[in-house]
Amino acid sequence: MPLIYHHFGQIDSTNAFLQRKQSECDIRNWVVSADEQTTGKGMGNNGWESETGKNLTFSLAVDMGFLPAEKQFQLSKAVPLGILEVLDGFLPSEKLSIKWPNDIYFESHKLAGILINSTIKANMMDVSIIGIGLNVNQMQFQDWPTRPISMKMIMGEDYDLQPLLEQITEHIIIKVEQLKSAPNSIEQDYLKRLFRYRTWANYEVKGDALRLFMTGIDPFGRLMMTDEADNSYCFDIKEIKFLL
Repeated sequence: MPLIYHHFGQIDSTNAFLQRKQSECDIRNWVVSADEQTTGKGMGNNGWESETGKNLTFSLAVDMGFLPAEKQFQLSKAVPLGILEVLDGFLPSEKLSIKWPNDIYFESHKLAGILINSTIKANMMDVSIIGIGLNVNQMQFQDWPTRPISMKMIMGEDYDLQPLLEQITEHIIIKVEQLKSAPNSIEQDYLKRLFRYRTWANYEVKGDALRLFMTGIDPFGRLMMTDEADNSYCFDIKEIKFLL
């Protein structure tokens, strides 16, 4: 089933647009992009800064009906891997990583964010709407804690947005298909690219600064850590803050 592209000059949110359309028609394999989102959101309803026409802000609807609902974090592994496969061809791959759960980082700077909204039928997933913001040609950002960076800031080059969008969406679809045929390879590749995996680093938990060692991800997508006293921890999203 080929991807169907829709582009808007301005829209409230590409994710919200697809959620509205979902009740009216089959949105599977739709890609909705925009030069500007007036109410674009990041994880946990965080804002997303994007200069009009400078970056990729888009959403992709994929059929995830083959995946049990309890394994839905598999999609959060596959999507950033698809993006990295493309970015590795433009940027120094050794400096690119996935910051848990699914942000794309260049060194300690945020390059892309991913927000996934999924529907579930019985005990299986149904359609997932994957919202992505990738900083491409923007040269200045506000002083966000995530320290945003763009491809142009890294390489000093302008990038054509539409071909980049098409490459990324096609590679995401390939990785989603790989969840059917080779899910273990997705797991292994995700850990290989995971920011701070099997290293000691500083984090904030309930207002306290802790030095922790990242040991992996549990089946539900929670972050597993140990401290210097060999105590084990398991964190859900928003329960731990990376100190960069």
